[in-house]
Amino acid sequence: MPHQNINEKGEVESLRENFPLISIVTPSLNQGAYIEENIKSVLNQNYPNFEHIIIDGGSTDETMDILKKYKHLIWVSEKDGGQSEAINKGFKKARGEIIGWLNSDDCYEPGAFFTVVAELHKVHGKYIVSGDCSVIDDRGNRIGYCKGTFSDHKDLIKYWDRDYTIPQPSVFFYRDILNEFGYLDESLHYGMDYEFWLRISKHRQIHYIEKPLAKMRVHGRAKSSPGYEVFEGEWFRVSKKYWGSLLSVNYYRNLFMALCFRSHLMRVSAYSRMEELSLKEFRKRIMLSIVSNPLNLFNRKLLSALLRATLGHDDINRFKHFID
Repeated sequence: MPHQNINEKGEVESLRENFPLISIVTPSLNQGAYIEENIKSVLNQNYPNFEHIIIDGGSTDETMDILKKYKHLIWVSEKDGGQSEAINKGFKKARGEIIGWLNSDDCYEPGAFFTVVAELHKVHGKYIVSGDCSVIDDRGNRIGYCKGTFSDHKDLIKYWDRDYTIPQPSVFFYRDILNEFGYLDESLHYGMDYEFWLRISKHRQIHYIEKPLAKMRVHGRAKSSPGYEVFEGEWFRVSKKYWGSLLSVNYYRNLFMALCFRSHLMRVSAYSRMEELSLKEFRKRIMLSIVSNPLNLFNRKLLSALLRATLGHDDINRFKHFID
């Protein structure tokens, strides 16, 4: 019998050495339609050493019934100050050497945990890894793909450049990151992950895995569903913190690019919702686009938008029909 205990102890130690504990933190609020798929995607990793922590903000849908079905979960349901506070609460409960953060409507690709552990073993001195993300709709159909490619901190600052992104569900990091750089900024509601990556990447390299690790869901109730314009204000403030001195040329180069991006977003947002917006609201958005970056008045597309906002949809459509 003692011999058996020694073997069991040795097996546990071996398990911990070869398969470090992974903690997954999931913030949740009334996502009963998707949270079971989230839970199963963690379970179906078949990884032998993990914990799944769900911090629920007091859901009133079927979420509680689903959570009670799964005995392996560590969960709490109580009012909180929002997503950032919920995630931080989960981070503080996490015991794992490696931590991932998966929103309740997202899920992992099969084999993600094994891939992450293998990559972290290979890249000594790097404490964070990021992969790609499939983008899915409310039914789980793939509708896009988000590559997690970027070069370094100075490129990540350029939130206006889609070539340098980190898909949040695909990120895993050693818990030492939290000890060294702190937790999410709870004053942020849209850019807390972006600020976190910027803070870390200033001092640590992020290792890119050219492989999808997660699925990011886009649906009507998702925080991102209104579009990029709801994020832009926080992205701007977060990015600006890292532009450097007001006396540097780089600061004004970044400012110009950020304002160009804001102007573009305003114009695209106005056109994408043209049928549901009143002419007054359409005009307001176009004027905001111009004010964001007056130099864009030399842009042909913005001049066209200004003409439409001035004359109105009917006159412009009649004119286009006459030309055609």
